[in-house]
Amino acid sequence: MEAEAAAIRASALAGQIVDARARRIAAIADARAFGDVRLLAQIIVAFDVPTLWTSREYGTLDLTVVEATDEALASLPETEPESRVRLLTTLAIESEGEQHDRGAAAAAEALRLARALGTPELIALALNGAYINAYRNAEGLTERRRYASELLDLAVEHDLGTYRVLAHLQLQQTSVAALDLPAAHRHRAEGRRLAEQYGLPLLARIADWYTALVRAFAARPEEAERAFAEVGGSIGRTRIWFSERGMALLGPFCLRLVQGRAEEAMEEAAWLHEQWRHVAATADIYALTLASAGRTAEARRVVAGAGPVRLDYFFDLTMAVRGLRAVALDDRPLAEEAYAALLPYEGHFSGGATAVATVGPVAQVLGDLARFLDRPAEVAAAHYRTAAEVADRLEAPFWAEKATASLTALGTAA
Repeated sequence: MEAEAAAIRASALAGQIVDARARRIAAIADARAFGDVRLLAQIIVAFDVPTLWTSREYGTLDLTVVEATDEALASLPETEPESRVRLLTTLAIESEGEQHDRGAAAAAEALRLARALGTPELIALALNGAYINAYRNAEGLTERRRYASELLDLAVEHDLGTYRVLAHLQLQQTSVAALDLPAAHRHRAEGRRLAEQYGLPLLARIADWYTALVRAFAARPEEAERAFAEVGGSIGRTRIWFSERGMALLGPFCLRLVQGRAEEAMEEAAWLHEQWRHVAATADIYALTLASAGRTAEARRVVAGAGPVRLDYFFDLTMAVRGLRAVALDDRPLAEEAYAALLPYEGHFSGGATAVATVGPVAQVLGDLARFLDRPAEVAAAHYRTAAEVADRLEAPFWAEKATASLTALGTAA
């Protein structure tokens, strides 16, 4: 079993996430059969490798892992705090993005325990769990920058190579989300260099993907659509996640949506919704393609009973898409809900936390919602002006021109 734990960890570190998770599930069953809680804990935490995103099938909760982790935490003596930190961090990462706050609570407890122990590697691990759970509101960006900065300082001081690379990639992410492209480029270059120095090819590839995706944010739609598709295909060939095809579809769909061409993505959107019915955002995406083709009644049936938007790194994008669905299907209560949810993100570029897709500045969507909800013209105009400022900061002329055109349509000066 110890050899299997080592194999699970090696597989996960190599980026073979799907295979590593499958091996861990099988090993958890074997460890439970032995009735040895320490062995069970060892198997569970074998997978605790650094991560930027969900390391399970998107939108799902792996109950086998969560229940086994709960079981281990309940049985493990309080006198083994290191194992508890690792188990709590596992629980935090396995629960991120859910509507409940178990993930955030577990991350906070893991970080408290790790700090009390003072072990650098454990603090680094716990900071990773805290970072990935800090997407639950707009203020999370400040928290993520703080966690990533602390991780970088810690990793440099104690020569934690993998975490040093991870910290630079986190700071690249947060810099893009904060519209600070020079800082993003600096962290990307250093993270890429260190990934090669420490022999971490997967993290090097992630740095390259993120750079290509950020360029796509600022590109004209045709060029951006090609870039999103190319990077999505590259990601799909690695078997890092369970959801590569979905990620590859998201960027091109969003670009077609803002150009009034959403119906062109209908076949892919139908597949996405069929595969991921448990993710409410796929209903919004499919409905928008149907509405774009004039099939409004079908679109309304698709979204009937759609659940809430996940509280994860896609939130400002998926809630913006939901807002656009509200406008397309003339759903005023939903538009009010989306408007209120997006207001704290007004200064953000939708999808900036991941860069895998965007519908432009959140303020652009807020302006469209304000017009739909018959808010005073100056309210919508203020949103569009903010959208233009955000686009300028990200050096994205297409989105700046779109905001200016919206202001012109209102009869308001930029």
